[in-house]
Amino acid sequence: MKKLLTTIACLAVFASGMLSAQVAQYSLDMQPFSNVDISGPFTASIVRGTQYRVLISVSEAYKPYVICSTEGSSLVLSLDEIRVPLEVRRLFRGKGTPDPVFSAIIYSPDLLQSVNLSGKAILQDTEDIFDKARVTFTLSDNASVKALTLSSLVFKLDMKGKSGADFKVTCRETLVDLANSSTLTIDEQSEDSVYSISGSSKSKVHSATKRLTLGAKGNASMTISGTGDGASFELSSTSEVDASRFEVSDADVRMSSVSRLSVSAANILRVNLNGGSTLLFAGDPAVSIDNIRSATMSRLNSAGVSSSRL
Repeated sequence: MKKLLTTIACLAVFASGMLSAQVAQYSLDMQPFSNVDISGPFTASIVRGTQYRVLISVSEAYKPYVICSTEGSSLVLSLDEIRVPLEVRRLFRGKGTPDPVFSAIIYSPDLLQSVNLSGKAILQDTEDIFDKARVTFTLSDNASVKALTLSSLVFKLDMKGKSGADFKVTCRETLVDLANSSTLTIDEQSEDSVYSISGSSKSKVHSATKRLTLGAKGNASMTISGTGDGASFELSSTSEVDASRFEVSDADVRMSSVSRLSVSAANILRVNLNGGSTLLFAGDPAVSIDNIRSATMSRLNSAGVSSSRL
């Protein structure tokens, strides 16, 4: 009897393992859309196609709970996690069982205006199929964008939660807002670049721009390299920005609290420093001081080390 029960248990484990390994692949024709909204655990790619269509690959047990529909001008792809029964989730919790599969290829014959990612959604292997006048990306939770290259007159990016992204962008105007624990790597060519960073967000920027405007607060940090005609920096709280390798002609700096900034200016450096802020500067600019109160301003030498205090 004991041997029979053991055999039945083994067969049950084998059957559940077989079920968890089964993957369903199916194609859905969609109504036209100009925006894409992906949430949950999906890994997706967006490519050019001859019609509006989505090719979905998902673990068979999860197929009844996949939502793929057109709502107004948006394609919505998600998992109805509330409806997923416990027995389905258990299929993928056993030792040695594979992770569930959630992937999609989104086909569009026309340009897209926006992408919204949330949950653990991942966008990867995506073509530049975005509107050439303006495109918006919104990321939250643990969503991410992998190595995406695109061009548009206006590129707008909003990130929060623990989201992450890697972009290479050619545009006229760059608008970036980072909050919470988001992380960004971006290589941009732009005429006007505006960044707002807060929370504990981290960013690495390479920029070729005519004008950079950066506002930093909270515990946010940024490293920026490249060139620009001019730059404006406004830092507060414990934010920290290293722009010592971002070479500009003129720079305007406003700082407060214990924020820290390294900057490189060749022509004019205008400063207004308060609190316990620290400004380090490279180059040989004419320095115009509006205010320095309980703050530190020092020159960087060629090795990037503070060599003198003003």
